[in-house]
This record gives sequence, structure tokens and C-alpha cells, in this order.
Amino acid sequence: MRRARAVAALPLLLATTGCIMPDQLAQYQKDVTDVQQSLATVSKSQSDIAKRLDALEKKAGGDDTVKRAEIADLKVRLDTIVRQTTATEDKVDQVNVRIDRLSQDVQSARDAARRAAPVAAAGEPEAGTPPTAAGVAVGTGTGAYAGSGPSPSALYASAYADFSKGNYPLAIQGFEEYVHRYPVTELADNAMYWIGECNFSQGSYKSAVEAFDAMLEKYPQSDKAAAANLKKALAFVQLNQIGQGIEQLRFVTSTYPGTDEARIAADRLQSLGKP
Repeated sequence: MRRARAVAALPLLLATTGCIMPDQLAQYQKDVTDVQQSLATVSKSQSDIAKRLDALEKKAGGDDTVKRAEIADLKVRLDTIVRQTTATEDKVDQVNVRIDRLSQDVQSARDAARRAAPVAAAGEPEAGTPPTAAGVAVGTGTGAYAGSGPSPSALYASAYADFSKGNYPLAIQGFEEYVHRYPVTELADNAMYWIGECNFSQGSYKSAVEAFDAMLEKYPQSDKAAAANLKKALAFVQLNQIGQGIEQLRFVTSTYPGTDEARIAADRLQSLGKP
């Protein structure tokens, strides 16, 4: 599971990366801490929603107007949780990619150091000669893409930053460029997912459905599949295509049992009166 891998992989990596600069290690530690805190926040929000729904279901009689207001508020909070969950998972994915790249760089540095060792043993380097890989901090890991436009990480981060700031048209352009340039990278499916989210956030629900369908067709095994199917269902509801929305919500609960998306789908079905 990617969440567990991100949290579990870092301590081992930190123990084996003597050639990484301290500020790099601090940044990775901070990133993982931020992800852990985000997961805790989302989990608490889900727990609060579940408690409120349970209390609402047990409430006998009462003011129907108040109940409707409470249900409407829960709908808004559920949509917020969907975005929080997918955003947190995306942070996990980004940290994992960076950890994987760092691991590769560490191994490359070690290999270079071993190759340079016989040369170093033959004599000291001349003054002004750059140090070998053994004494150089590991770089960003984007050398494979040098000279061919922005690196995958830079392009993705830029698009995600635009999304976070609400610059949805720019974010869509960035994610589309990412998918075009780097269709086989680990975050390509995420990029397609966020195109759908951008359209959803702009109220372009039909375009959102089309974007999620495109992602699911190209990456059916993506770890964003559950979230894409859920947001597709919510888009149908927003389009007032309630029948399709209910069918899609039921698909999520049956296809991804035990997931956050399945629980959110079940809550939405409950709010629609179709448990």
C-alpha cells in the first residue's frame, strides 16, 4: 500500500544515505510528517461525519427542515472529505516518487564512488578538480530528462500548485502536458485524475465525467480508480442525472468495499434516500 510504503521506507532510506545533504533529509522527514498529519485529519473528519449520520438516523420525529439542513451540511462536508482524501493520497504518491528517485540516486552515487576508488588510490586529485561522487550530495534525480523540457517532478508540482491555488485552467494545461510528456511515469494516472478534479471544481461536471472516464480507461488499475469513480458519481448527481449517480455510487460501494470512497458513497446514497 502506498501510504504505508511512504512512511515505512523513509527511516530505512535515512539510515543508508550518508551522502545526502542534511537539509534534504529534513525536507523528506517534514514531508512524511505532513502526510501523517493529513491522514489523521481526514480520519477524524470521517469519524465525525459517521457520528453525525448515526445521530441523525436515530433521531425520532423532529423538525424536517432542521434534518434537511443537517443533511445538506453533511453533503458539503462529504465533498470536502473526498477532496481531502484524494489530495492526501496524492501527497503520498509524490513523496513515494521522490523517495524512489532518491534511492536510485543514492545507489548511483555509491556505484560511482566504487568505480572512482581505484583512481583515488593512485594519487590525490589536482587542485581545483571537482570531487568524485563519493563526496557530492545527491542531486534532484531529473538527469534522465535533462535537455528535454521540464522534469516530471517540476511539471507535476507546477500543475498541482496551480490546482491548489484555484488556477484550474492552468492546472489542466499543466497536467495535460505532463500526461503527454510522461505517460508511463508513476504519477501519470494522478495527473489525469486531477484534470477531472479541476473540471469538477469549475462546475464543468460533464467534462469532469469525461476526464475521469479517460483516466479509468487508460489506467484501470490506478490507485486513483476508486476516487475517480466516486467523483464521477458525484458529478452525475450535480448534473441532476440522479439515476446514473445512484448506480455509480452503488458501483463504488460494491467494487471498493472497505475503502474511504466506499464509505463516502454509502453516506451519499443514504442522503439521497437510496441506502
